[in-house]
Amino acid sequence: MTVKEAIQQATTSLAQAEISGARTDAELIIAHVVQKDRAWLLAHEDDSLTQEQVELTTSLVQKRVRRQPLSYVLGTREFANLDFKIDSRALTPRVETETIVEQVIKQAPQAAHVLDVGTGSGAMAISLKYHRPDLVLTASEISADALALARENVEAILKDKHAITFVESNLLASIEGIFDIIVANLPYVTRSMELLPEVQAEPDIALFGGSDDGLDLYRSFFTQVPTYTHEGTQLWIESDPWQQPALIELAKAIDMQVIFQDYFILGFIRTTTGS
Repeated sequence: MTVKEAIQQATTSLAQAEISGARTDAELIIAHVVQKDRAWLLAHEDDSLTQEQVELTTSLVQKRVRRQPLSYVLGTREFANLDFKIDSRALTPRVETETIVEQVIKQAPQAAHVLDVGTGSGAMAISLKYHRPDLVLTASEISADALALARENVEAILKDKHAITFVESNLLASIEGIFDIIVANLPYVTRSMELLPEVQAEPDIALFGGSDDGLDLYRSFFTQVPTYTHEGTQLWIESDPWQQPALIELAKAIDMQVIFQDYFILGFIRTTTGS
């Protein structure tokens, strides 16, 4: 079977499963199998796959047909120009979250102490440390499984298991210290939301935020934030756009004002020194 035939066959199977972007997913799967990029595929359409590569492609396509997230199928996800190991232990990093990383890279003071709450795969914390080695990173996570994945990623990407301090913690309960910047992408999905099968395959603990508005975890988080911040501390969070007014009110209650707002991301700065 040639590369072109494999792409066509995989695309057909994925399209029949009503997967949007079937052609793209097919190319990504086959590129993963042959360990090349998609540009290579287009330039080598007439190359033949080995029998082993054909069998692996078929296996991965069937996993995707069953609506497993593509990142779980491939076992990897690009985030902030880095390749992260991703599996069912953690939420797949979203491209929207890269905005937080971009803003903190630009705005963080030299050697700032940064806390990543709910680190999951470690995507934000590791990306920040990789692009800003001067930053002092602490990352917390309630899920021991996700924390194990984050530790695997820090060793693979940063080549130093001590580059980030990982803490198993329910939000900030087990955290010590005062931070210049806090980043958080906490669960904010509501049970009433209609979710794609791929999203439903991800860990519940990383998705659902509680109550009808999905903001129970954020409410608890905001009550804890003052203890770990000082005047001038920045806070960066992610949510659905319709949740932002409520989150802005939660921030105002602890003397934090908006410094950045886009479709999914809010940035705040603390304006007082009181706890």
